[in-house]
Amino acid sequence: MKNNNEEYQNFSELIDESKADLSSYIEKRLTLVKLKAFEKIASASSFIIYGLMMSVFALILFILILVGLGFVIGELLNNYAAGFGVLILITLVALFGLILNAKRIRRAFVNITLRTIKKIEVDED
Repeated sequence: MKNNNEEYQNFSELIDESKADLSSYIEKRLTLVKLKAFEKIASASSFIIYGLMMSVFALILFILILVGLGFVIGELLNNYAAGFGVLILITLVALFGLILNAKRIRRAFVNITLRTIKKIEVDED
């Protein structure tokens, strides 16, 4: 009888230890998943912030180039207003072209984004 009772107690202790080990394992796995998610979010956000910074500088440069080009065209036409008017027409034609090709442009940006994400994952390994 005593032997059976000891076996039951040992088995009960084994199950308790296994529960504790399993719960510890699950907790550590969840922590690992969270850390990996934070790492990917941080990496993606750094690319986004860098892209936004480059976009702001490109926009400023683009605006300065357009103003300079407006003055050059105005000088050639001997009328600054006409120069900026021609520049506005050129910009509107370019904008119209962007609107017509919006689907292709969005698809290209999605492909670039997916390639960047794949590159990040390859660099992590």
